Amino acid sequence: MKHWLIIIGLLLAITVRAAEGDATLQPVANPRPILDDLQGKMRSLTSVYFEFTQERQLKLFTEPLKSEGVMLIDQPDQIRWETTAPHQSILLGNRKSVAQFERTDGEWKKLKLGFPQMLRRVMDQMSLMHQGKLDTLTNDFTISVSTGSVVVVTMVPKDKDVRSMLASLEIRMQPDFSTTREVVMHEPGGDLTRIIFSREKRNVKFPLAAFDQTKPLDIQDIKKSVGEGQ
Repeated sequence: MKHWLIIIGLLLAITVRAAEGDATLQPVANPRPILDDLQGKMRSLTSVYFEFTQERQLKLFTEPLKSEGVMLIDQPDQIRWETTAPHQSILLGNRKSVAQFERTDGEWKKLKLGFPQMLRRVMDQMSLMHQGKLDTLTNDFTISVSTGSVVVVTMVPKDKDVRSMLASLEIRMQPDFSTTREVVMHEPGGDLTRIIFSREKRNVKFPLAAFDQTKPLDIQDIKKSVGEGQ
């Protein structure tokens, strides 16, 4: 569940850039104009490729747990979230179905999902958000905005069961909503997960097999097709 909530936050942040450092922030009484602006920018995207580093900061450890990966989003509803290090896994989804694979002994193994209906519902939300329909978020999240030298969008789940796992999603961006850089997921106990983006390509053409839920195309072949491979 947490993994998919992270991706929901990423999709809201698909056209934003995190700010460097702290800033004095003032809450916005009416965040609607800012969200409308963000929504308009999301609607202009047909596809996005980006690479990320994920840092999970736990109070029990002095150093964050790090992983790396790639995320693909293709209109109207195709999504691929792939972890490439330290282990390899793939999550694929659209509005009709989802699939998960893990790399074992050099081969991809498709896993059996115990909650496909919930995942399909989340995928449906995600595809609508990627199409710029941010109004769907207000059913599940209380959204607030603060501004200063940066803009911060904070989403708090309305459902108490979800809040027991996720206290809030925080998205920091420059006022012009430029390139995606960072999303932070805060947990009730003080732990957090930070997603930091390094490369992004917009409106690219993905091979059809990139989203194949039976035999997904290798990530190196995908990188070559979007100009990121050797």
